[in-house]
Amino acid sequence: MTESASCIRIVGEDDVRALIDTQSALDLARRTLKDQGEGGSWLSSPSAMNLDAREHGGGRFKFKAATVRAVGASGIRLISRMSAIDPNAKNWHAVYDHGGLGLSGLVAELWISRIRTAAFGVAAIEHLVNPGPQVVALFGTGKIASEIVPMLASALQVKELRVTSRRPESMQAFVTARAPKLSFAMRAEPEASRAIDGADVVITLTEARSPLVKPGMLKRGALVCSMGGGNEVDYGVLEESQRLIVDDVDFASEVGDGGAWIAQGHFTRESFEARVDALACEVAARTKPGRLSPDDRVVAIIQGMAIGDVAFAAHALHEAHRLGKGKLVELP
Repeated sequence: MTESASCIRIVGEDDVRALIDTQSALDLARRTLKDQGEGGSWLSSPSAMNLDAREHGGGRFKFKAATVRAVGASGIRLISRMSAIDPNAKNWHAVYDHGGLGLSGLVAELWISRIRTAAFGVAAIEHLVNPGPQVVALFGTGKIASEIVPMLASALQVKELRVTSRRPESMQAFVTARAPKLSFAMRAEPEASRAIDGADVVITLTEARSPLVKPGMLKRGALVCSMGGGNEVDYGVLEESQRLIVDDVDFASEVGDGGAWIAQGHFTRESFEARVDALACEVAARTKPGRLSPDDRVVAIIQGMAIGDVAFAAHALHEAHRLGKGKLVELP
């Protein structure tokens, strides 16, 4: 079928994986963060809509939209699932290329959500660390952690990577599979306190519901980047820190450590927003500083946004068009 204005391109999971590699993901995240910080990308209002149709035999639906100047597109992330964590979820991105009103394509979302989370995490981290060799502590050995390791190797001058997880067998398997491919030392460290001791960067990518990083653990000048959906960082760590950076205040106030701190009574929604020193995109665009001093302890909550989803989906769609991937469907 010849592509026309009445066609949309559907790009499945296998093609998406082939169209976005580690370096292109990291470059795209950097470009999109900077673009957002310069006012070229923004979220819809409201940033997300929820619909629960389970009572009527349907699922739980969530819709998140954004426009991204960096890729010349807008889009909607379409999430369909039965529960908060559903391996059978059916998630897609609807992409609208700028310059017209028609739907340009549908792009499978599952892998994009993983690689864009990793890429935006690293794109934020590289602006928040002190210069020089980095000792990194990584909590978690899941799918996003798998994507973040090669990105850390590309973006930072890593001296040592310590990996810790609540399951010793998965922790050791994770290290065994990746250590031979790296130019720096990587080791499993089952004790959280030993993993963090002297670390310059601490990254949490877990489903923890009680804090993994506690007061007194971070050295001066360290960065802790919280990327999970639970309470990974104790509020006392923030009290010891000089800077708080988030990617999206609204989402950070509901999910992850920000949401937990509000639920625990440490903040209201308004006082949490007032405590935020800068957005990750503002730091990337150099409109606000990430740290004021090399001794600053920095807490960053980086969980991913619809801006990133749209950027990655549009990039995959454009590459699929260029390479003739995906399936063309004629619209009536």
